[in-house]
Amino acid sequence: MTQATWRVLGPGDDGVETSAYPVIMKLERSVFCLVVFVACSDPAEPDGGPADLGANDSGVRLDLGVIDGGADGGVDAAPNDLGIDGGGHPDAEPADLAGLDAETTDSSPLDGGEDAGPRYNCGLFSQDPGWTVAAGFRAVVIADSTNGLSQPVAATFAEGPFGGLLYVVDQGNDRLYSVDVLTGEVRVVVTSTAWIPGASLLTAITWDEDQIFDGNLYVADQGSDSDGDSRIYRVNAQGVPSLFVAAPGPGLDDVFALTFAPPGSAYPPGLYVAGDTDGAGPDWGRYDSTAAGVIYSEVSGIEGAVFDRYGRIGGQLLAARPLGGGYSGDGTLTTLAPDGTASGTIAAGLGGVHAPAIAPGGAFGRGVYAASWSTNRLYSIEGGVVNEVASGLSLSNYDANILAFSSDGNVLFVADRAASRIVCIEPVN
Repeated sequence: MTQATWRVLGPGDDGVETSAYPVIMKLERSVFCLVVFVACSDPAEPDGGPADLGANDSGVRLDLGVIDGGADGGVDAAPNDLGIDGGGHPDAEPADLAGLDAETTDSSPLDGGEDAGPRYNCGLFSQDPGWTVAAGFRAVVIADSTNGLSQPVAATFAEGPFGGLLYVVDQGNDRLYSVDVLTGEVRVVVTSTAWIPGASLLTAITWDEDQIFDGNLYVADQGSDSDGDSRIYRVNAQGVPSLFVAAPGPGLDDVFALTFAPPGSAYPPGLYVAGDTDGAGPDWGRYDSTAAGVIYSEVSGIEGAVFDRYGRIGGQLLAARPLGGGYSGDGTLTTLAPDGTASGTIAAGLGGVHAPAIAPGGAFGRGVYAASWSTNRLYSIEGGVVNEVASGLSLSNYDANILAFSSDGNVLFVADRAASRIVCIEPVN
């Protein structure tokens, strides 16, 4: 056997060369062998391919594909490569799973770039919701009443121990569901009887993604039609709910907005809570991890709010203020300053506007998006110009944050309450 030079990679080092007799690996044309923490190295040769794990390797490429064409140049030869992604899911694209690669940024399905997670698309699904969508986009149903959904009114992605799934608040049966948007698998996370005290009418949801409190999900319950009886639950990664806070308290009347201030922003840290208080108490509250609340604002008539994490609107808090439907708003998307005063209007004349969201980039850019239950339309707002993204939705003044973008910004998921379904919108290639 010929002696070879190997580079053994350890955590935090640049590799240490050692001479050894390598283990003989029999490579068949359709069999891939992966050596953990070891990559072939030849210091005299430049790196041969973007999917190559070696620092200077002109020999066999150790690729992350499950099915590989053998000693290739870093690109899998088989179109059904499963790869490894950051969320443990199959790749959203046929030739790449792109969750764990050797380069820095993915630019195509065949690129070996390093991803924050899976690439999203609606490729597995084909059921048309009957919407009219803007040119260059398509919409398909990924889950509906056949999966148990009954009036979904809020959705958010949650990563880490929550598995990168879409979590959906279902108002019709007071359940919390998870949806694997890559496969369509729907699971019950919290049953209707698990909320203690019992839920009356679930509304909003948010994920504490920055560990401001504890990294858990937070779910709002409007309570009854009486004033001042809302509550907020906390749900951990094991699907166990517990009561976080209950009325009385600032903002705890008909809660339809939950959002955490991102770290480093000009806003005091905490969970911001608002809804349609009808004058029954302070319109907004800000809560700390002990559930102690203080008054934040008296800007009224709120059906959804979101912090600008991307600098699109100056890092401000954006709130939807629908006109009518029991709300005391004015049909605008309004920004709020750190002191709780209204600081501006980015769109007006939107009637039952609600569920503001800001895209993280990708196919949807970093624009502002919102829905309107008075027109059953979905809008984008760019530079004060309102454009229609989709029409024919089945929305309601009982919706909360029904819009959720995938982490790569390439797909928008919509909870369509009256139709009891989750719809995926993506660009058409």
